[in-house]
Amino acid sequence: MGSSTFAFERFVLRHPHAGTYLRVTGQDEHIETVTSPEQAWTFRTHDGAVTHAIWIGQVLGVTPEVEMLR
Repeated sequence: MGSSTFAFERFVLRHPHAGTYLRVTGQDEHIETVTSPEQAWTFRTHDGAVTHAIWIGQVLGVTPEVEMLR
């Protein structure tokens, strides 16, 4: 019986013009930018990331891009 490994996909939101990534602050839950995708808010599904990108775009006026981490 062979072992199988599962690679979990992770997605982040990237500001399309600034090239920075988005995360939610821990204290007041505001959206802030960070320079590294490792520091960004991560999503386990593409659909979840897209949904949040649309919501953020409605608030900020610029829809973030969804990027898969590799």
